[in-house]
Amino acid sequence: MKKILLVIFFAAFVFATYSANPPVYVAFHWHMHQPIYQPGENLVQSQNSNVFSYNLYDIFNSRSGPYTSWPSSAVNKMLSMPNAGAQVSFSGSLIENLNVMEANGKGFSNWKSSWNSMISKKTVLGNQRLDMVAFGYHHPLMPLIDYADIRTQIRKHKAVFAQNFPGMPYSKGIFPPENAFESHIIPALVDEGIEWVMVDNQHFDRAAKGQPWAKSSNVVEPNKADILNPNPNDWKQLNGLWAPIPISAAWGHRPHRIKYIDPASGKEYKMIAVPTSTFFGNEDGRGGFGALNYEATMSQLETYNTDPNHPILVVLHHDGDNYGGGTDSYYGHNFDNFVNWINSNPDRFACTTIQDYLQKFPPAADDFIHVEAGSWSGAGSDPEFLKWNGDPVDGYSHDRNSWSIITAAANIVKTADQINPNSQATKDAWDFLTVGQTSCYWYWDGTEDWDSKPTKAANYAVAKAMNVVNSGSDLTPPSIYHPQREPYNPGGTEWGNPMSSDFTVWSYVYDVSGLQSVKLKYRTDKDGENSLLTSDNETYAGGEDVNAWQELPMTEKAIASKLSLQPTYKANEFSTQIKGLNNVLVDYYIEAVDKKGNIARSPISHVWVGKTNTGGGGDVGSQVGSYIIMPSTPSNNDVITIELPENKEGAVLHWGVNKFEKPIAEYLPFGSTYWNDGVAARTPFKLVNGKYQAQIGPFNNGLQPASFISFVVHYTATNSWDNNGGKDYQIALITTELKQVDNNYVEVFPNPVKNNILVQSADVINNLQLITLQGRVLAEKHQVNHLNVENISSGVYLLKIKFENGIETVKKVIKN
Repeated sequence: MKKILLVIFFAAFVFATYSANPPVYVAFHWHMHQPIYQPGENLVQSQNSNVFSYNLYDIFNSRSGPYTSWPSSAVNKMLSMPNAGAQVSFSGSLIENLNVMEANGKGFSNWKSSWNSMISKKTVLGNQRLDMVAFGYHHPLMPLIDYADIRTQIRKHKAVFAQNFPGMPYSKGIFPPENAFESHIIPALVDEGIEWVMVDNQHFDRAAKGQPWAKSSNVVEPNKADILNPNPNDWKQLNGLWAPIPISAAWGHRPHRIKYIDPASGKEYKMIAVPTSTFFGNEDGRGGFGALNYEATMSQLETYNTDPNHPILVVLHHDGDNYGGGTDSYYGHNFDNFVNWINSNPDRFACTTIQDYLQKFPPAADDFIHVEAGSWSGAGSDPEFLKWNGDPVDGYSHDRNSWSIITAAANIVKTADQINPNSQATKDAWDFLTVGQTSCYWYWDGTEDWDSKPTKAANYAVAKAMNVVNSGSDLTPPSIYHPQREPYNPGGTEWGNPMSSDFTVWSYVYDVSGLQSVKLKYRTDKDGENSLLTSDNETYAGGEDVNAWQELPMTEKAIASKLSLQPTYKANEFSTQIKGLNNVLVDYYIEAVDKKGNIARSPISHVWVGKTNTGGGGDVGSQVGSYIIMPSTPSNNDVITIELPENKEGAVLHWGVNKFEKPIAEYLPFGSTYWNDGVAARTPFKLVNGKYQAQIGPFNNGLQPASFISFVVHYTATNSWDNNGGKDYQIALITTELKQVDNNYVEVFPNPVKNNILVQSADVINNLQLITLQGRVLAEKHQVNHLNVENISSGVYLLKIKFENGIETVKKVIKN
């Protein structure tokens, strides 16, 4: 009897808790996009060119439901609900492609009818039931392009919407492509009339004190400079879906206000950040209601939903045209089940559009937070945007190469725009430049010559723009690629490994009239905290909270493009190192002056520099003197470049593993030999882009673990040695391993393999890499389950498989 009474009491308690709290609000965001597959061509021309290994029409026709009637059909099932609806992002390039197919009889006849039929469907508050939110026309990675480019992309999107969906009001909200956000894009959004922006809420959580970071999150540790928000004390470990770390159950699921302060004028730009739910959204993309158990998972948030003025909002964001989130079952019977579930629980859950939610429950006027940079989970999430900004391999990065070319083209196009914005050549140049900023060209790199597409678009853009540039005076300042740093957490840890407290800031800088100077300006904060209540850290003028600016000249480096299609113009890399800081908050920016005297300044960036630390590798720190080491904090999986501080012909790197142990033969680069003592290795320095460099590594063979590399330099022309005063030089290595997950069902076949290797798994595959036992990536493909290895030499390799849910596994493959 006591047990029965206890159960009844518990049930009554739970019911009372549910009824006392407001409902949890649920919103949907479905993302639709296809790029321009070849700059300068329409879809039919690209298909007819026969350069692709697949049929372009099949890509579109297999998604005809999401691109036509399925989303409107789903929303129409909720017309009885006062606030229900959905958000959709629909790129301008997708509209362009569908119109080309329709005009050429390749499908999609009258494809816009279902979308236009939703214009008259309003919520009880008079907002669009189907809110086709603002977007960048060509799907650009907005944090890596500048103010003018962002505004141009949005304006083009507005124009194509007005042409194709007449009468549809342009949305007040935006889903930035790849859900990629950084605060410096706020002014461009605000100036285009946008009031709210969707931000993946892991970047709320990671900017809050007390966030329980773990390696399983698949994102590097946040930098302390971003951890500015108070501890919400509502960390919850979710069950029943992939959620490797606890989340902020309430604070991280509520919209908040954000702002950006113009560093020159001090003007504040304000808008609302709407959190998209990292793990709920990722799981919903597997198939919707049923694939994600809404009841079992979202009910875990209910006890935290205690603020009736700001109830929890779960925004389920994912591709609406791919995988489980783009199927007829998602929009069909699974969505029917969702509607039935909502109708059965009206006091606990409610479906809403984001615009209705914000009108009913606006954030408090003083509820301002800081949001970390980053994108959504399926693209890596990290604040460095490495999916589009990948680190060099063997001293070269296709991603960075493309950005150097786009940086130069952007400056030339902007100069044409300054001279004659009404010229048709200028308008055409803008069209090609914005095509070249398509993030897919970086995302899908490594196949189908995607790496060359930014170059092709940039070459078309500058060919048009130079006709105008040559007709007038250059009053346009230099273009500066968004400044980057290495390591990301100086003096802290990355993946648990200690990082050097000295860090390098680098960028690409270009001006069509030539550059007079490029400098890094940096200053330290007095109390170690960038208060949200002051603007001292955000402006060039500064204030009482910060010290005076210091400046460093930046070293220019030309890096040749390795593409068969060479760029007409290309920006050089500029870098410098900030050394000797310890436990301090640092503000920094880049200032560039062209030969006409025009001055450009980048946005101000912030970084916390931790304790003085010269590198990883256990208790051994790097001691490299004036030699330049790239990357500056290498791991055992990196190819390490050592560059002479002064060009001297005939130099040889004399080196060994750890404390001058003899390197195994697998570690010797081509052209290297052993010294006559039979222990040290000898690797000649070679002239590369005007600098003498030697490359060694990676050092990840289990036969000889390496914590650090010892080296001296033998200058053979004078038969002199630089051995650091008898102490030798050392490069500390961050020891990493390929993550392996044993409980993930994966089958790789055939194995041994001759031509194509297939991967079968219950989970969606994000990325495949074929890797040598020394860690070199030989082949890579994205979003497919097969890899062609026909041209790979016979031997034993590792196949690294990364899934959409963030899990990775590695399989050994034998190539015949």
